[in-house]
Amino acid sequence: MQNKSRTQFESKHFLTVVLTVVLFSVGDLCVTTFFQDVLQSPLFFDTIFMIAALFLFGPVASFIEYLLFITLVCIKLQVLYGKTDYTFLYVLSALTIILVAWAFIYKKENLTKGVNITFLYLFTASVFAGLACAIVSGCINYFVANLFQKDWNFNKIIFAFNGEYLDFLTSAIIGRIPVTILDRVITTFAGFGISKLYRKVLKG
Repeated sequence: MQNKSRTQFESKHFLTVVLTVVLFSVGDLCVTTFFQDVLQSPLFFDTIFMIAALFLFGPVASFIEYLLFITLVCIKLQVLYGKTDYTFLYVLSALTIILVAWAFIYKKENLTKGVNITFLYLFTASVFAGLACAIVSGCINYFVANLFQKDWNFNKIIFAFNGEYLDFLTSAIIGRIPVTILDRVITTFAGFGISKLYRKVLKG
C-alpha cells in the first residue's frame, strides 16, 4: 500500500512538472513577444519563467522549459519571417545562466534566512549569471554574423561600442554587459517571486 501511494505521488508530481514546464514556456514566449516585438525593448525578460522553474524543480526542468520556449520562438519566426537564423544557439546562453544561478541557489536553506540574505544570494547570482551570459552570447553573436543586423534594437547598443579602439568581439561582449545584468536581476527576482506564488497555488 505504501509503495502504491508513493508511486501515485511520484506520477502526480511528474505530471505537475510537465504541465508547469509547458505553461511556463508559453509564459516566456508571451513575455518576450510583448517586450521584444511590441515595445521594441532591448530587455527581453525571456527567462522569467525559466528561472521560476529553476527555483521550483531544479536545473533539468528549467533547461527543458527553455528548450521548449526556444522551439516555440523558432516556430514563430519560421511562420512570420520564413527563417529562424541561428536563434536556437541561445540555448547555450540559457544553459550558462542556469548553471551559474544554480551554483548560488541550490542550497534552498540560504533563501530562507531572512530578507537580507535572500536578497544577497539572488543579487549575486544575477550579476554573475549576467556576466557569464554576456560573454557566451557575445561570442555567439561574433561567430554567427547573421545574428548581427544593425537595425535590431539590441544590436544598436552593441554597435555603439564597436569603433576604433574596440574590436568586434569585445564590443559584442561589453555592449551586452549592462543590459544583460539588468535583465538578469529583474528576471531572477521576478522568477523567484513567481516560484513562491506558484508553490502556494500548488499547495492549494
